[in-house]
Amino acid sequence: MKKTTVGRPKEKNPRNTQIKIKVTEDEYKRIEELAIQMGMNKSRLIRNLLLGNLDDAEFLQKVGILPIVKNLKEFKERMMGI
Repeated sequence: MKKTTVGRPKEKNPRNTQIKIKVTEDEYKRIEELAIQMGMNKSRLIRNLLLGNLDDAEFLQKVGILPIVKNLKEFKERMMGI
């Protein structure tokens, strides 16, 4: 008998390892606001910023580059049909 699978296919490299950190309430709010502005969840934002820091992202936002990046991301997703 043929075995059928239900649900999403297994990822080749699943994200199943956690890193726990503590941040201040102010840092948490900054992360949360940036994630909302970028249209992504906090985990994805933190992964994207891992090699940089939050101040760099806020600087990009202040000079107006962050919204451009978000628009490019949305355009790419529309073009790819995501």
